[in-house]
Amino acid sequence: MTIDTLTESDHTPQRPVIAHSWRRSKLCGINPDDAPPTTAVDIAAADPLLDAARPVLDAAAHRLADTDLSLLLVDHECRMVSRVAFGSTVERTLDALGATPGTPFGEEAVGTTALGTPAEVRGQVMVNGSEHYLEQFKHLSCLGQPIIHPATRRLAGILCMTEVADRVNPLSVPFVSGIVADIADRLLDRSRAHQRCVLDAFQRAAPRRDVAVAAVGDDLQLTNSMAAELLSATDIGMLRALSADPALSAGTMRLTLASGVDVEMLVEPIDGTLGAAMFRFRPAPPAPVADAPSPRPAAPARAASIAVTGEPGTGRSTQALSLAAEHAGDPLVVDVADDLIAGTPPDVVGLIATARTEHRPLVIDGVDLLDDRTAVLLGKAAALATDDHPLILVSGPPTQAGAAVSALLARCATRVDLPPLRHRTAELPALATTILSSIDPDLELSGPAADALICQEWPGNLTELTAVLHHAADDCAARRTRVLDPAALPERYRTTSRAAHLSGREQAERQAIIDALDRHGRNKVHAARDLGISRTTLYARMRALGIGG
Repeated sequence: MTIDTLTESDHTPQRPVIAHSWRRSKLCGINPDDAPPTTAVDIAAADPLLDAARPVLDAAAHRLADTDLSLLLVDHECRMVSRVAFGSTVERTLDALGATPGTPFGEEAVGTTALGTPAEVRGQVMVNGSEHYLEQFKHLSCLGQPIIHPATRRLAGILCMTEVADRVNPLSVPFVSGIVADIADRLLDRSRAHQRCVLDAFQRAAPRRDVAVAAVGDDLQLTNSMAAELLSATDIGMLRALSADPALSAGTMRLTLASGVDVEMLVEPIDGTLGAAMFRFRPAPPAPVADAPSPRPAAPARAASIAVTGEPGTGRSTQALSLAAEHAGDPLVVDVADDLIAGTPPDVVGLIATARTEHRPLVIDGVDLLDDRTAVLLGKAAALATDDHPLILVSGPPTQAGAAVSALLARCATRVDLPPLRHRTAELPALATTILSSIDPDLELSGPAADALICQEWPGNLTELTAVLHHAADDCAARRTRVLDPAALPERYRTTSRAAHLSGREQAERQAIIDALDRHGRNKVHAARDLGISRTTLYARMRALGIGG
């Protein structure tokens, strides 16, 4: 193995891997004079990594007992998991830097190090003293190597050998590589134990020939013959998303499969595993008439005002027109945005009068763009709306509305809130399949493509998803294939994000941040205050947890 080191000024990185890391560090808003963070986070999710690594690190300790070196272990998010120091000098140095369990060492937190940079490049990185981005690290030299899980091929953690020196000893390379290989072997053994738990649970349930059974884990999926015939690759992707949900509990739910078949699904998390569950399927009984869902909740006779709210692209305009179609007469539709762009603010009073005279439903799309006076007038009209003169209003999320619009929405007898696509992960494969069928009925969504779609943020919601699937369908047509695989997707949608492989605790943290951002209209200052963290910490956690923008 060839090891290239700095050959010129210690103040300017010469190696591309270091130069690129410095550039990323600067973009994260880090200054070289910044102090490393000292606030530790909960690392309970890293217990499987630590359990696998502890015996290996203990064995290494005997070989390094008389040296002034340290072995540092971080998890896949570059948070310190374990530190083994073999000399007083390096131990005091690490203490001064706050290198304790739970401390973040990703590039977004401390810049270029052999703890964080290997996570970015997915390879071994040597960082000599002056190549560190922060001044406080420049008296250390480190060699870091990623630990790749042999079963999942995902990043499990990083092992780093650290010493107080200007240069890393090249002889450290085979030693670190050997430790990493031993840890990976133990992770594989644990994965096999996990798989055995899934297999045992499946074997206990599968003999029943009258029930479709599937067992889905992080790196394993099993189906009996009935389930194999019933479930498509898209359905399996949905089950994988459900099994990874930290809030998943035993119970029964009704759902529609990608084939259009309605089933009743019994869910049972598998003991001894993390992110694995057993699913049993049976035909869904006909829904009682009294419980049959209706497009909109029943409204009182003299209260036919409906507010349809949601982010752009969630289908709120389509939903409003669908609700209007339930009433007699062609709807009178006004788009506030179009009128404002044309320089002619809508005459709301005149529109209400016209709709009543012509006995037509009135749909006003974009009421959150109206001025306060108009919103107040509409509020009174909403209170007077009847089934003969229905009023349907379309708005953005209520949490982002001003006081006047919030009061207007509150006066509507019925409100239909359309959730953003990022909150409908379990439904996404079925939604994508439905949209794809409308584009090209002969196309089939592959499981890996469904997984890639599940992992996206979808700020444009259904509109964005539809555009992506149109692009993918065109690509499939050009390649003359009937299976939509990840290669057909636009490049930025092809790979799964870190968010798809987070632990249960991380998934919960991620959702809390997303919810806070939604509550405050993506305002990060307000979201950070709501969460009780600094804005810097919020930016770091957003990046670490794969949250866009």
